[in-house]
Amino acid sequence: MKKRKGLIAAVVFIILVTAINQFLNYALVQPGLGRTMFYECKNNDYECLILGASHGSYGFDSSKMSEELGMSTMNMCIGGEYMYDAYYILKYALKYKKLKTVILDLDYQYFVNQHDESILFNNVYNAYPACNEKFGYYMHKMAREEYRGTFLRWTNYWQCYKTVGKTIKLKQSDAYKNYSPEVVSMNKYDTYMGNGFVSRSKDYKKSTTSCLDWDENKLDSEEGEYVGKIVNLCRKNGINIVLTTVVQDPDTVSEKCSGFAQADAYISDLATQFDVKYLNFNKLKFDVLDRTTDDFYDKEGHMYGDMAEKFSAVCAKAVKEAIADTLNEEDYFDKDLSLIHISEPTRRRGIS
Repeated sequence: MKKRKGLIAAVVFIILVTAINQFLNYALVQPGLGRTMFYECKNNDYECLILGASHGSYGFDSSKMSEELGMSTMNMCIGGEYMYDAYYILKYALKYKKLKTVILDLDYQYFVNQHDESILFNNVYNAYPACNEKFGYYMHKMAREEYRGTFLRWTNYWQCYKTVGKTIKLKQSDAYKNYSPEVVSMNKYDTYMGNGFVSRSKDYKKSTTSCLDWDENKLDSEEGEYVGKIVNLCRKNGINIVLTTVVQDPDTVSEKCSGFAQADAYISDLATQFDVKYLNFNKLKFDVLDRTTDDFYDKEGHMYGDMAEKFSAVCAKAVKEAIADTLNEEDYFDKDLSLIHISEPTRRRGIS
């Protein structure tokens, strides 16, 4: 009898803790754009899927990519998206869509950046819908590194306790139930354009945030392994895949040219190993895409919306030719990153 009471007490305790935790998640966790994007990933019509991190979020204009590629495009680039995140996003998309093309954008920083335990680390996983694939995703990512971020999501939002009433009301709204981006608290200079593209206004003051330096001592080989997994998954499903790196602030590329060149060599070797085309748009000729540091809202190289539209037109054209095996790289790219010079606006300000 005593053991039975103890068992009942333990079960009641677990139920109580679970209920409290669920309530705190509901009351504190803020709606994110990832939730809307995964809904669109499942329900929108598209044949091209773009994977990558925040450079891609602001760099690939889905509408312009669709127009130039001749196929509808979904941009699933999300800040904090490592290659294993991208792999599981692709698996999710393939549950619902017959894809023709995948563009996998590679930011070298993710190859040398140690994972942290911030909201950003859990961002993609927590937005990932419940499905069979999520168990494997959990065992790979969360169980090994930060399992608490799954069960105790509210701990990353404890500072939102003052807006509990507002959050609960928001989650009861039709806009939230219909996965509208209206419920997402975004930077006031950002506009969600749909299909994953976020456009930032030039009214946003340029940030001084810059890139991590390339450091082979910090290289995470697993990132490269998951590039291979993504390539193999595409081939298994008859999908064309092209690796890219979006164009970045030319001043930063010039200042950190040695590191960018080493990263380019490493990723190019991966592309050769997996027998896939790699287009590094940091090598893009200036007469193909004119750009200056003023076209990017930070030194790391995130684009303003008008540059993203121009870049996407050029990118889509090059990707389309790469898939058709008609691409003449000399028409688009310089052979050496050292040909990227400090941009004219910077020289005019007397910086060299």
